[in-house]
Amino acid sequence: LHDPKPITVRQCIQSLGKIASAKPKLGEKIASSLMSLDLAEVKETMRNSILVDILKVLLAIRRQDSADAIDEFIFRALSGKMLDKKSKKQLEALMKGTA
Repeated sequence: LHDPKPITVRQCIQSLGKIASAKPKLGEKIASSLMSLDLAEVKETMRNSILVDILKVLLAIRRQDSADAIDEFIFRALSGKMLDKKSKKQLEALMKGTA
């Protein structure tokens, strides 16, 4: 998660989503690690993509084990300014189960 190359960070996050699906007991630990990632350390042009990847994994974890911290993180991300409109709509559709 702390690799200097943003593409490596994205691949790691996406892999963590697969791990969380296969090993639900690790969901809380994975969620905590993802939510503590400092996006300010990431190249600005990659922040939106990385945040979308994080949110997708958190939504998958949330389906298995709901947690207030995850809900709060998702709410802050969707109401913040880092995500573009297209990403927000995509994530809202995932939350509704229509994507």
